[in-house]
Amino acid sequence: MSITKKRIEEIKAFKNIDFSDAPELTKEQLAQMKPSHYRNMANYKPIKKIVNRAV
Repeated sequence: MSITKKRIEEIKAFKNIDFSDAPELTKEQLAQMKPSHYRNMANYKPIKKIVNRAV
């Protein structure tokens, strides 16, 4: 899957977005963050793969 030229332009433009109004998180807040599926199992979707084993 290749990235379109339009998407590349969007990615490059993202650097110009102003995040000055977003509060910075403290180390304590960052330490409390967990993946969403740990807090809400409804968000969990297992990846199903076929595994072959030679004996």
